[in-house]
Amino acid sequence: MQQEIAHTEEPSMSAAPNLPKGFPAMPIAQAHAMLVGAPASPFEVEEKVIRGVKIKTWKNAPPSLALVFEASRPFGARDYMVLDEDRVTFDAHRRAVSQLAKRLVADGVKKGDRVAIIMRNLPEWSVAFWAAVLAGAIVTPLNAWWTGPELEYGLQDSGTSVALIDAERWERVREHVDACPDLKRVFVCRAYE
Repeated sequence: MQQEIAHTEEPSMSAAPNLPKGFPAMPIAQAHAMLVGAPASPFEVEEKVIRGVKIKTWKNAPPSLALVFEASRPFGARDYMVLDEDRVTFDAHRRAVSQLAKRLVADGVKKGDRVAIIMRNLPEWSVAFWAAVLAGAIVTPLNAWWTGPELEYGLQDSGTSVALIDAERWERVREHVDACPDLKRVFVCRAYE
């Protein structure tokens, strides 16, 4: 049986409401060429053979995520994140990341350990990610929509040793943590909400 499919026309740029004059500033192909095609551009692409496989890589990419994090230093007083009425500057974010990274290392996290992040989109998610990276861990984000049994499986399967979790997800997974033999420590953020 053949179904009828309704086709709608693509909206034209002239029909788009309230676009600034001259928007877009250039065609996408031109922007792409400037970003990835121009020699010495930050996103210049080259082909390399890695482990016997030819792949495209960013030629000028920082060699580590720690250097990506460090690149934000000049923006200290600027807003880094905004969530509702909460504003976090680059400096405040850097301080929080540094404190948590030191705590993770003091608690025994070492290079190659799995650190799970289980939370909704909160400023703490970014702090957890960068702190785990700077501590040398392998960041293991687990889906914040998962049920308790699904989170238990994710923690077990990944071999997570530390979980950074928000209060809502903690309530979902707390009865399952005893079934996660590699899990040594759980940090809960926003427990006051």
